[in-house]
Formats: sequence, C-alpha cells, structure tokens
Amino acid sequence: MGLHTTSERELCDGRVVIYQRTDTMTAVWQVRIAFPGQPYIRQSLKTRNEAEAVKLATKLYEDLRYRHESGLPIRRKRFEEVLDLYLGNLAQEVEFGQAKKKKLDDHRKMSRYCREYFEGRLIDAIKTSDCGKFQDRRRTYWLTGPGSKVEEYTYQREGKTVRSKRVQAVIPAASTLNSESVLLRSIFAYAVKHDWIADNQVPDIGEKIPSAKKARDAKRRPGLDPDQVRHLLEVAERRMYEVKDNARLWHQRLMLWAYTGFLAHTGMRPFEAILVRWKDISLTTIHGDEPCWRIRTMGKGGDRERFLIPLDGVGVYINELIEYQLELKNRDLAPEQRIGNIDWDDPSPIFYEYRGEEIGSFSRGFAALMKEADLYLDEKGKTRDAYCLRHYYATERLLSGVSIYTLAENMGTSVGVIQQHYGHLRPEMAANELTQIGQAEKARLKKASMAFEQIEDGDE
Repeated sequence: MGLHTTSERELCDGRVVIYQRTDTMTAVWQVRIAFPGQPYIRQSLKTRNEAEAVKLATKLYEDLRYRHESGLPIRRKRFEEVLDLYLGNLAQEVEFGQAKKKKLDDHRKMSRYCREYFEGRLIDAIKTSDCGKFQDRRRTYWLTGPGSKVEEYTYQREGKTVRSKRVQAVIPAASTLNSESVLLRSIFAYAVKHDWIADNQVPDIGEKIPSAKKARDAKRRPGLDPDQVRHLLEVAERRMYEVKDNARLWHQRLMLWAYTGFLAHTGMRPFEAILVRWKDISLTTIHGDEPCWRIRTMGKGGDRERFLIPLDGVGVYINELIEYQLELKNRDLAPEQRIGNIDWDDPSPIFYEYRGEEIGSFSRGFAALMKEADLYLDEKGKTRDAYCLRHYYATERLLSGVSIYTLAENMGTSVGVIQQHYGHLRPEMAANELTQIGQAEKARLKKASMAFEQIEDGDE
C-alpha cells in the first residue's frame, strides 16, 4: 500500500489498482494502471461509489489495452498541452534560425481561439466534426460568439501588456481562417510526431478556402487614373487658398498638397516621403546636360539606401516648398541679410508641422482630402489611402514603356511584386509596345518612300 493510499483493491489480475488517498479532503476513488515497459497511468475516477469506481477503472483499462495492442500511444495528452509544447518547440527553431520569428508571433496570436475552444479535450478525442464546429464558431466569434460581449481586451506587445478597445466586429478574412487552419494542422502533426496520436486519428481540418487565393484583383490596392490625380491636386490647391488668411491651416494644406504631388511624381511609399530631408534632394544631369531631380531614401527596411529619379513634375512641389521655406526664414531679416536659396545640406525634413515638429502621418489629412475630392472609395467600395498614388505612379510608368526591372529598382521593390500587382496591365503594355513598333515601322517606310521619290525625281 502506498504512503498516502488506503482501501486499495486490485482488478484485472493485478494490472489495475483502485484506491483512495489519505492526503486529500475528498474521498473519491483513484486508479493506477500498469502496462509492461510503461510508467504507471494514474487518474481520478471522480466518484465516491466503490462499485462505480470498479466499473470505470475496468473500462478505462480495456480502452487502454486496446490502444496498446493496436500500437497506439496509451499516455494521452490534452490539446492545450500539445499546443504549448508545439509553440515551445517553434520558439527553439526560431532561436536556432530554423523558423521565422513572424511565424512564431502569428501562431501565438492565433492560438487563443483554438486554445479556448479545445481546452481540456484529449488531443486524440478531437474529431473532424469538432474542427468543423470550431471553424464555424471562429467565423462568428466577434459577431455573435464570446467576442461579442468583450468591450476591451489585453494582449502582449514587445513584453508589455497593451489594452485595446473592441473594434467593429467583422467576419475574419478567408486568409486569416486559412492561417488558423495551418496552425491546427501543425499542432496535430506535432502530436503525431511524438506518438500522442496516430495518423488515422488526425481530423480533417478542411480544404483551403478558395476566396483566400491571392488573386490579383483581391490583393491589388485601389488606384487612381491621371484625371483623378489631376482633380485631386486641384482640390488640394483650392483648399489651400480657401484658408489663405489662416497661417496654421495654410501651412497644413500646403504641406498636404505638396506631399500629394510629391508621392504622385516619385512613387515613394508614404512613410518614405515623410522622412525625406533637404539634404536627400539634389539636382543631377542625364545625357550630359539634361538636369533632373535625384532623391535619396532608406527604403522599407530602413537599412537599404537607394537613389530614385522622379518625374520632372516633382519640381513644382519642391520649388513651392523652397519658396515657402525661404519666405519663413527671410520674414524678419533685413533685405541685405535675406537668404537666396535653400541649404541643400539641411538635415531638417521637407514636410513638417506648423511649429516645426516632425510629421508622424498625413493619413487623417489625406483621408479628408480624398473625401472632399469624392475619391475616398473606389468603384468596388474599397477605401483609398496615400498608397494609391504609388499604385498610380507604377501603373503610368509601366504603360509609358518603362522596363519592369528599372521600375522595381526605382521604387525599391522586387520584380516579383511588380508582376504580382500589375500583371493585369500586360495586354495594355503589349499593345502600347506594339503600337510604338508600328509607328516606328511606319516612319521607316515613310522615310524610305521619300528617299525613293527623291531618287525618281533625280532620274527625271
């Protein structure tokens, strides 16, 4: 008899022992089961009735013996145990450079839903129907499920606890649901690898949701055509002169107008444009004597310096900012002290707040401008943000015949991204190229015809 056990009773030829513990306040029956070469399996039978305890212990033994004889693992794991072990293993893979940290962060974030639903369930007892019910519940979690009652939730970000108010509930995107299905498959695959579940016990998680395929139309950002960009800039300029007597509003709307034109003529990412300093802008020459603007930026990762060549029209906005800057600096100076040009080594940003502080974002002002120009929503109901000007720039450059490789380099992106997001332009690009070839051929034939006529005139 064990140190803390009493009333022990052997069953099934001594392979099963039921008993009560003396170190607890409850008098429920416990069971200890032995299999050759395996540690004891101990479990509470959750009953005080001895006859019921005998029945439950015998049934448990028969179930485990069947698993043992079928080559199935007899030590069973609960879902949350496997989940935690899987995430712990993934964290080690990240540490050793075998997996990306983003995958770990995403799986940790997504695991809250499946943990909540399957917690307490044995991993080998979860069926295909259970996974289907979980996925149905996940779709409506924030609409009619548990999330609909949550007004504020907390989560961890960079080691800090962040509180956030509940946002408007929506059905998760198909891509999100597919990513969570990938997590579920990974958890069950990990359980199979460690013999906590057999291959034939893995539930069918379901096929990938078709609407989550990376269709070009689904992923493409809303853009603007040339007439819309022209209209947008006209509205932005008009809004400036509507507040010309208010220095603060004039400054804000001048900056927004210049920022809008700057994006449309450079194709820069919105945050890249905000970070441009006067020292990053210079004039250079092409083809020997043609002047053009040259802009330095650090790019998306913040560590990839590149120099881009914008369209000539960007000079309108740069020069307006220069004039405004000089006007401010010369305002209180005597005529002989006034500055005649901008300091091209100045490290201050070209876009800034009224009091001189750095601008964090133009998003609110740009949204207001787009709404006033009636361009905030595209024809499919998608909202446009400042990235639509980068989309416009890329589209127009491709249609004008710029090489996809040159464009990718100038925009600080990859050829693959350009192909993915602008592949729909291929017919128009081909037509444009063929038209140019056709025009060149016509010019050549016309030139040859004129030469032939001159020869005939000479013969006469």
